[in-house]
Amino acid sequence: MIADFNTMPQMFWYCNSQYFDYKLPTPKFGILHSFCKLARFEYDRRKGKNDKRKRILFSDYFDFDEKTFKNIMVHEMIHYYLLMNGTNDKCDHGTDFMVMAQELNQKYGLNITTTFDASNIPNTPNAPKRTWWRCLFC
Repeated sequence: MIADFNTMPQMFWYCNSQYFDYKLPTPKFGILHSFCKLARFEYDRRKGKNDKRKRILFSDYFDFDEKTFKNIMVHEMIHYYLLMNGTNDKCDHGTDFMVMAQELNQKYGLNITTTFDASNIPNTPNAPKRTWWRCLFC
C-alpha cells in the first residue's frame, strides 16, 4: 500500500471503527517524502487538542504491506487519542503511549512499536535511492 489521499483515510476509518470505537474525528492527511520518518502525527502543541490542524502524515517512499500500514496508522492514532483525551505524555512514547500500544497489541494481535526496521519494505517508484534503514515514528 502506497500512502496517498485515498489509502490513508480508508485505513484511518477502518482502524477508528475496529480499535477506537469511532472516537477520533477524521484528521487531515499529508505526505512525507522521507526514508527516516515512516509517519507522524502533527498538531500545534500550544493549542493542544483544540488545534484544528491535526494531521497524520505518511511517507510515500515505501510500498507497505497492509498489516504494516495498519500498525503504523494505529501508532499515529494512539498519539491522536492520547491528545484528545488529555493524557498525552510529555515524552511522545512515554508510559501512556506504551500502555495503550501494549493493550491494543494484546487485544487485537497488532504489532505497535516505537521503531521499525524498514529495510525489507520495497520502495515506491518515486523514491530516491534509500540511505536510511532504521525508521522512527513520531
